Amino acid sequence: MPCRSMAENECESPTCFNDFWSVLGCQDEKLREIRMERRRDLLQGRTLLNSAPEKPHFQVDDSPTESAEDVLSSRFFCCRRRSEKPPVRAAAAKPWVWAPKPEESELDLEWKIVEHELDAKSMACLRSFRKAVVEAGLDSHRACANTPHSQRPGTLVRYLRARNWNQELSLAMFRDALDWRRDYDLDAKLEAWRAEWKTDSTPRVQLWRKYGYVKCIGLDYDGLPIWLHRMSQCDAGGLVREAGIEAFILFHIAILEDSFARAQERMMKTGKLITNFVEIYDQGDYGHVDGYLRRGWGSWEGYKQMIPILDKVYPERLRVSFLLRCPRIFAVFWRLVEPLLPATTVKKIRIKGYAASSFVEELKEFMAETTIPPFLRSDDKSFLETAEPWGGWVPSGAGVQ
Repeated sequence: MPCRSMAENECESPTCFNDFWSVLGCQDEKLREIRMERRRDLLQGRTLLNSAPEKPHFQVDDSPTESAEDVLSSRFFCCRRRSEKPPVRAAAAKPWVWAPKPEESELDLEWKIVEHELDAKSMACLRSFRKAVVEAGLDSHRACANTPHSQRPGTLVRYLRARNWNQELSLAMFRDALDWRRDYDLDAKLEAWRAEWKTDSTPRVQLWRKYGYVKCIGLDYDGLPIWLHRMSQCDAGGLVREAGIEAFILFHIAILEDSFARAQERMMKTGKLITNFVEIYDQGDYGHVDGYLRRGWGSWEGYKQMIPILDKVYPERLRVSFLLRCPRIFAVFWRLVEPLLPATTVKKIRIKGYAASSFVEELKEFMAETTIPPFLRSDDKSFLETAEPWGGWVPSGAGVQ
């Protein structure tokens, strides 16, 4: 544009207009008249400027009136004068140094971390939400007897984010989550489940150990566990049938509770707020366990009960979820599952095809390449023979002693 060209090449004499109009190739008589008029105005302005009494360079002029040079520059140029001082840049923010003091409680440290992570507006909203939680009497809720869920800012932030920072909706959701924990007696059931798992003492635990399809494959770059779910090999419906729906729920919730405990430890160590995780779902139809479609339909009942619990009790837990090697038939299951998922969760799900080249680089954004199992790093089918966990069909009656 002509105006920008003049600004970038601020002229020192009226002859610059000759070059300017010649570049445009203007031969029209009217344009020539405009050019000559501008030259006269510029010459007249310079004459006026030169005739003004010269001031010593050290003299300070407090007059608010514009000088002839200011008027000239504002009239003929589209940018600020070169003599203007550049804007002063704001001082760079000091780097975050995490140095917890021994006398500070874990809750105080967590509030300090969250305050550093959030902007002022979000922090004000969080404090207001915390006040609403106190006024609702949720600090004395039975679900908070062992763990202070209502006082942890990282937990409250997840509920605020899940409801787009709407405090009324977030409070209702948080209350429902605490009520579910209390009514399900989650703390007591988890304690019993972990004791069973440690001693391998019950048939339901033995079944899950033998036919399980979920495994921690390592840590992400934030030091949090990455769980691989081999839907490709699993008979989740058989596990529900033989071990019961409670074992199905407790198995998955125990994984989440342990992951959040790990996140809490990492937060205290690094001073970084981390409340979500990376999940991988292997959906490939490899043929090593037959009946892919039948196993998929059988898994639906367990997950249909599990998904609402995850949404209500563990919102905003997901950083990213990879659904890998999805066959065409997977679209049938996805139509059933997607309506049950929050819109924010759906946005974090990445559905990929069979070729490892279509997803390995994205996995490496969150974990080291060596963390990715060999059968997912490569399309070499020989790796599938030893891929873990194996899963497999659960025989009818396997849960009966």
